[in-house]
Order: sequence, then structure tokens, then C-alpha cells
Amino acid sequence: LVEKENYKFGLGHRRLSIIDLTESGAQPMRFQEFWISFNGEVYNFNEIKTELQLLGHKFTSTSDTEVIIQAFSRWGSSCVDKFIGMFAFVVYNITNGEVFCCRDRAGVKPFYYYFNDGLFLFSSELKSFHEHPRFEKKLNLAAVSAFMQYGNVPTPHCIFQNCYKLKPGHFLKFSISEGLSKEEVELQNQVSYWNVYDAYNKPKLDLSFRDAKQKTEKILKNACDYRMVSDVPVGVFLSGGYDSAS
Repeated sequence: LVEKENYKFGLGHRRLSIIDLTESGAQPMRFQEFWISFNGEVYNFNEIKTELQLLGHKFTSTSDTEVIIQAFSRWGSSCVDKFIGMFAFVVYNITNGEVFCCRDRAGVKPFYYYFNDGLFLFSSELKSFHEHPRFEKKLNLAAVSAFMQYGNVPTPHCIFQNCYKLKPGHFLKFSISEGLSKEEVELQNQVSYWNVYDAYNKPKLDLSFRDAKQKTEKILKNACDYRMVSDVPVGVFLSGGYDSAS
């Protein structure tokens, strides 16, 4: 918990240890003026770590969390362009009060936030908001209507009033020290750093069928190798769908 002249800011974390099971990987984690709380995995963290080490960075843990926070200190918001993985994280700058919230490209990891009457809450689960005494548990009737029609509440909307989901492939950045406004944390302040349509509309590769098979196999193997990096046992679940058949 940080107490400043005009605001209080706190981070809490319940850790599921996958990479670096020691206390060195515990969260919230601090590096210089930055604090981070992170959910998920950045699979290519070792490659990014090597790049940072060549730039003079030193590490005290083997966790991907430390790589993320040091990458942010080096490259700012553009660090997310380097990340391959599933993640949701918040970085807080204790010096200037800047808050950076980010969600992975496909939205594998959830990111909820609530803003009302100067209170900003964020979490990977809605139920944690209920623990805060100033959270107002009021239904968003339009979201209820959408749920009855579609069987889910479409992003970026949420089942509660003043609650939102950070969109996949987006980040939200603001300065808490200057006082929060509703406009700052509303949907139009989210910045898209990746869009599936842009990726799909890239020029088609001119490959033969044989070359395409070899390239696909290489991509699949690479994806599997990334996800095998773990300090705990790894399980593989075959559902019988396209991915399992591949």
C-alpha cells in the first residue's frame, strides 16, 4: 500500500507459481520506481531477458514477472509488442503516479476494472471487487439483457454498473496523481496495440503446398516448445479438436 498526498494505491496478489517457485518471484514485485502485479505467462521471456542483459540489465530471479517489469522500464508501453503469451498485468509508477493496465492479444487472461466516485479497482476476477467496502453491487440491466440474448456479456461491458472488461489487445494508461476522471478510465481511453483483422489482412505468403506444410510444422513445434518452459510438471490435454489433431 502506497499513501500519497492526494491518493492511496494498493496491490494484492494470490500467486500460482509456474516459473521460479522461490520468493524471488513473489508478487507484487518492485524494480526501481515500478511495481507490478501480473497474471499469466510470457512464454518468450528468456529471449527478452537475454536482450535486456545485453543492454546492461541485471536480474535477481528466473521469473517472467521480473522480465516484464524490466522490459517496461526500458521500452514503456511498446514492450508488449515483444511479448508472446497470455497475460494481464498492471504496472504502477511510484514516482509520477502513472498506472498502466494491459491485456494479452486474444484476451485469454481476464482483466476487470471498476470506476466510481474516485475509486478505481482492477482484478482478474469480479468476485474480488465484493471485498472492497466501497464497491456498489448494482446490476447493469443492459448487460443482463445481453446475457439473456447471447448467453454472455459482450466485452467491454460487464454485469455490474461502473464495471468494464479491458478489451483484448488493449492497454489503459492514466496518471492517478492528477486525479481520476470518468473519461480517463472509460472505454475511449483504451489503446489498441494489436488487432486480429490487421494480422489477418497482411499479404498472403507465396508458398508451395510442401513449403506451407513445413512452415506450419515449424510454427506448431515452436508454439509447443514455448509452452513447455515450466518449473512444475506440464500436462497435455487432447480434446480431439483441430489443435489436438495437429
